Amino acid sequence: MIPSMLVTIKTFRKVEEAYLAASFLESEGIDTVIQNENFAQLYPFLSPNADGGIALQVAEEDAQRAIELLQHPDSGGLLS
Repeated sequence: MIPSMLVTIKTFRKVEEAYLAASFLESEGIDTVIQNENFAQLYPFLSPNADGGIALQVAEEDAQRAIELLQHPDSGGLLS
């Protein structure tokens, strides 16, 4: 089986926000990856966008569903 390509569906300024969104998606059966979390924790004094932010990634084939789930009112506005 060929591994899926990961795509970034949202970037966050805070690690906690990224994990909240990731937990919500994983509860819906979508695997997630969080990129750049260590950079943000080691260098919190830098601009949150200096490195592109903390990226929430999912498999390419799950991206559209993940975005729709995070935009849904029941998600609490996690993608807003």
